[in-house]
Amino acid sequence: MNTYKSDGSLLSLMQLVSSNLPVGSFSYSKGLESAIEFGWIKSIENFLDWQKQWIYGELMYLDWPMLKRCYNCAEINDAVKFEQCAVQVLSYRDTYELRVEEQQRGKAMSKLILQWYSPVDENWISGFQYSGLASVAWLGHAWDIPIKNLALGYAYNILESSVIIGLKLLPFGQNIAQQLIRYLSSFFSQVWDRSKSVSDFELGSNFLCKSIASSCHEIQYSRLFRS
Repeated sequence: MNTYKSDGSLLSLMQLVSSNLPVGSFSYSKGLESAIEFGWIKSIENFLDWQKQWIYGELMYLDWPMLKRCYNCAEINDAVKFEQCAVQVLSYRDTYELRVEEQQRGKAMSKLILQWYSPVDENWISGFQYSGLASVAWLGHAWDIPIKNLALGYAYNILESSVIIGLKLLPFGQNIAQQLIRYLSSFFSQVWDRSKSVSDFELGSNFLCKSIASSCHEIQYSRLFRS
């Protein structure tokens, strides 16, 4: 194995999924803030249930399968199909706030990509701006990050961000937060294996409580996060 290339890919992955320097996603709670406000999540057990619904629902049946599809488009250099996949990702974000988040993350990523890789075909650029997930997939391929590593890093970033939100809004400390991340991330490998066989007809998210919380968050009086 080329050690330099392997190390470079690992460092690139760490940069891409950093929660300390997030690309356009630092201010979103993905419905968690409203769920806590409504009392749906008021204990560590409730928080675990919420995250498991995300892992075994949206992550398994939408985010990872679409990440893989976008990555494959980058592999075969199919910009038109990539743009179509990016639009599809956006269409599955079923509230206004979730769609805005997806697009804002995509636009932030596209600015970075165009600084590093220019010129880029217009179909690629449109795809970047439609979807942050699609942008991550393209950049992961450009940086030679293996798809499984990219998928795990992508999921870990979302999980860590959610735990940090829980840390701010629920009464659990740093030690519990570390335990939550370790426990919940232990499901990732099994879920990744299943996500690889998700067909086009199975794609989608069935996380209804998240959708309701995200919709209600638009008019929540006092809030720390955008979504």
